[in-house]
Amino acid sequence: MNIEELIAAEEDYFAPMIARAEKATAEQRASWQKETVRERQERISLEVFDSVEGRVKYGPFKGLQLNRETWWGKLDLGSQCLGLYEKELLNFIEALPDNRFSHFIDIGAADGYYAIGMLVSQKIRNCICFEQSEKGQQTILANWQRNHSPGKLKIFGEANEQSLASLLPEELQRALVLIDIEGFEFELLNPAFLAKLQSCTIIIEVHNWVEDFLAKYTQLLRNAHLFFDIEMVERIDRTTSHLPELRDMTDDNRLLFTSERRPCMMRFLQLTPKK
Repeated sequence: MNIEELIAAEEDYFAPMIARAEKATAEQRASWQKETVRERQERISLEVFDSVEGRVKYGPFKGLQLNRETWWGKLDLGSQCLGLYEKELLNFIEALPDNRFSHFIDIGAADGYYAIGMLVSQKIRNCICFEQSEKGQQTILANWQRNHSPGKLKIFGEANEQSLASLLPEELQRALVLIDIEGFEFELLNPAFLAKLQSCTIIIEVHNWVEDFLAKYTQLLRNAHLFFDIEMVERIDRTTSHLPELRDMTDDNRLLFTSERRPCMMRFLQLTPKK
């Protein structure tokens, strides 16, 4: 590379940093100094969301259109757009062969990020959501329609033995199940419920802040061991150096952008049917 090419490349590299510095007003800088951590995280999350027009740019859900007016929260919209949110699960999904599973069952579906993402990616063409919040159910449907209604989608209320029994047998034969229900997993995943899912592969987010956690977690593992082989999903660090969208952010803001505000390093379990 000659010197002129080097200079041109460096001008391109620093262009977003210079543009950010030039457009930040004194009033904005003063307001940023008074922000809470949560306010700052929401601001930078939405800034990235707006810069990519709310569309996922990287990862298995590339092309998924997200809604700025979320039900579950806005602080993760930016990291979802850049394929960083719950990177452990995204890497697992990205590695799945197409049509490995016939159905995706999302228990605790929130805004439908995973369910609609699966349908947009065409990794799985049939999704079933369980979400007890009526606002959440409405948001899932709206997000599906916003993405031109890909695949097939069913939406139910709370997941329990009765609602699970309403599913067709073929919907449980080759299904991938994601369970994220903020601690209620210890009540839900009794032997009878797990028996109905014993032909499925299940990913569970374990919430360790519930009362009497160790006793409940031990029982969950014993229940799961009746039907499944149990593996731990390994934690993945969120690197950002490869993302040009974050190049102009301060070090603090890039780190904050990847934070999922968890009280500790979370545990994800993968349950695979015993052979």
